[in-house]
Amino acid sequence: MQHTLDSESLALQTLSSLSARLSRIEHALVGHPLTHPSTTSTPLSLHAAKINHRDHSIRARLSALEAALSRLASHSKPVHDLLLLHASIPEIFTDVLPTTHPPPQGSLTLDEKAAVVLSSASHVQSVASQLVSLRDIPVPDVDTSVKLVELGDRLDKLTVLQEMQGREMGELRRRSLKVLERWYEVSVEGVNECFAEWDERVRGCERVVGRKLHEEETEN
Repeated sequence: MQHTLDSESLALQTLSSLSARLSRIEHALVGHPLTHPSTTSTPLSLHAAKINHRDHSIRARLSALEAALSRLASHSKPVHDLLLLHASIPEIFTDVLPTTHPPPQGSLTLDEKAAVVLSSASHVQSVASQLVSLRDIPVPDVDTSVKLVELGDRLDKLTVLQEMQGREMGELRRRSLKVLERWYEVSVEGVNECFAEWDERVRGCERVVGRKLHEEETEN
C-alpha cells in the first residue's frame, strides 16, 4: 500500500512539473496564456495544473496536459513542427548517456596527475575557442528540418525505383547479349559457311571444266 502511495505521489509530482514547464513554454512562445475552450479566463496550462487534487485521477490530469499541449501546438508552429518531428523520428529526442566507469584508485600519484594537467594546459584555450565557435553556429531552421524529414519518404521511393531500374538494365543486358550471340551465329558464321560452300562448288566446277578441256585436247 505504501509503495502504491509513493508511486502515485511521484506521478503527481511529475505531472505538476510538466504543467509548470508547459506554462513556461507557453509564455515564451505565445507571450500570453491560451484560454481553455470551455472558459474565457483560465489558461490551458493553469487549467491542467489545477487538476492536482487527489480526487482527480492521474489519467484526467494527463489528458488535461495533452489537451493543453495540443492547444499550444495549434497556436505555435515551432511546437507543431517539433511534435511532427517527434512522431516521425522519436529516437532523436532520447538522451543517450554514455556508460561511465569510476576511475581506478591509486593509479596515478599527485605529481603524475599534475604533469598530465600541465601538459594539457596549452590546449585549454584552443578548445575553449572551438566551443565558443560552436555556440555561435546558428540552429537550423525548423522548417528546413521538417522538409528534410519529409524527404525521407521520397528518398525511399527513389531507392526502390533505382533498384527496379537496375533489374531492368540487367535484363536488357542479358537480352542484348542473346541478340549479339544470334547475330554472330547468323551473320558471321552463316556468311563464312556460305562462302566456304561457294568456294567448294567453284573448285568443283573448275575441276570439271579442266577435265573437259583435257579430253578435248586429247581427242584433237
